[in-house]
Amino acid sequence: MEANTRTRYSFYNFLVSTIAAVILPLIGFVKVSFFVRLYGSDINGLQLTIAQVITFLNICELAYSLAFRQLLYKPLAENDHEEVNRIYTGARRIFRITGCVMLVCSVLVALIFPNLSESPLSYWQTTGTFLLLACPYGISYFLMGPNFVIMADQKEYKINIWIQSISILRMLLMITAIFMKMPFITILIIEGANILCANFLARRIALRTYPWLHEEKDSKDHQFADKAGYAVVQRLSELATTQTDNIVITGFMGYAMSSVFGSYSYLSDNIGKITQTMIQSPMNSFGNLFNDKSVRSYDVFAEFFNFASFMSTIVACEIFIVMPQFMPLWMRNSLYQASVPICFFVSCNIFYMTTRQPVMIARDTNGLYVNAKNNAYLLAAVKIILSVLLVSQFGLLGAVVATTVSYLTVDFTYNPKLVYDRVFQLPVQRYYRMFVLRFLIGLTVGAAGYLGWHQFIAYSSSSLTHFVISALILGICITIVVFVLYYALFRSFRNLLSRILSVLKGRK
Repeated sequence: MEANTRTRYSFYNFLVSTIAAVILPLIGFVKVSFFVRLYGSDINGLQLTIAQVITFLNICELAYSLAFRQLLYKPLAENDHEEVNRIYTGARRIFRITGCVMLVCSVLVALIFPNLSESPLSYWQTTGTFLLLACPYGISYFLMGPNFVIMADQKEYKINIWIQSISILRMLLMITAIFMKMPFITILIIEGANILCANFLARRIALRTYPWLHEEKDSKDHQFADKAGYAVVQRLSELATTQTDNIVITGFMGYAMSSVFGSYSYLSDNIGKITQTMIQSPMNSFGNLFNDKSVRSYDVFAEFFNFASFMSTIVACEIFIVMPQFMPLWMRNSLYQASVPICFFVSCNIFYMTTRQPVMIARDTNGLYVNAKNNAYLLAAVKIILSVLLVSQFGLLGAVVATTVSYLTVDFTYNPKLVYDRVFQLPVQRYYRMFVLRFLIGLTVGAAGYLGWHQFIAYSSSSLTHFVISALILGICITIVVFVLYYALFRSFRNLLSRILSVLKGRK
């Protein structure tokens, strides 16, 4: 595929992903607040905890996506339909077996889940809630496969716009159901329908784009089976570090506090997703980039890293400054007040999780997640142990501190070195210098913004309208300051701006 075509595809996907990443959280903020007021914090905590358990049951979806796409980059770039079809045929059987296993596991886990903590629902209502949320994920394994092909071929925007539209419709339907005070089961049905409709539609679009995937192949490529196991390990590591907190908090503190922490996570995750989606959207182009030996990949990586750190600095500083006052205004409940230390570590996690994306994309698109298997086990173990120990001692603060410490002690010391050694053949100290300098910039801007906010405009917390206006002004000021600093200090950031302007002007 020509370079300008690849750039255009990535730009389309970038636009669609970014628009959806902005719209969905805005609608979601309204939905969460009204959901808690109608159904209560206990029900919200129950749903959040079930969602995290299901995420572990559904561990294979993103892992399979990663392994499948990594195998498809080269044959798709070479337009080798025969090889793509062999890989697809070999993978499809594994998808279906996994779907059956997940459905069986969902039933077994649903029967024991009510024993985790005191539920606001009866035993069978809790079990039924779990199954209604879990089963659509198991069914989706029978539909996936073709959509991974279209994603690896850098044409994700063809399905993205429809999937994101369905997600927006889901949010609107949920808000309508809440306003009409419909039973809780209505929310569960809307959630399940969203998963099934999105997967079914993505499959139809992908098969129309690649009709030759319908052809049955006698020979099956078994590379996927080998790669998928390593990808599952990596996915398990990610889940252990990001999706265990509500489960641990529920066990120690109950569903109500799980709801409180879930609201913190909803704010940080969805705001963070705006930047992370923008960073991750060109992943497939980045994968193809490494197949082009004429491209100076490290220069592109440096620009990519500057873009990630620039966006994450703005978001992390804004969250740190406004989150303590935003939470009780948003949820209309003093129970949801966030302390300054919690906000600080939440912001640090947003910054780190976003700035690490270029490293992780460089690692995964080169298939190096296979080499990181033992590190993934270590990261998962450290996070779970720290979560249990710190939540039992420090409550909600312990959960966010555990995430920060586990990433900085395990992930930060391994993956950058792996990528710099195997991909770029450069000393990893270059990466650590880049990271530390940008983190110090974030700390400085965040501290100055915090002092300025409380000195001049913190009174706006008495009114939601005034608060939003003041937060927007603060965000604009932070963006200008960070932009000036990055432009003055980093040549790669200036090169990135030149590249963006070239794309907008229609150059190759």
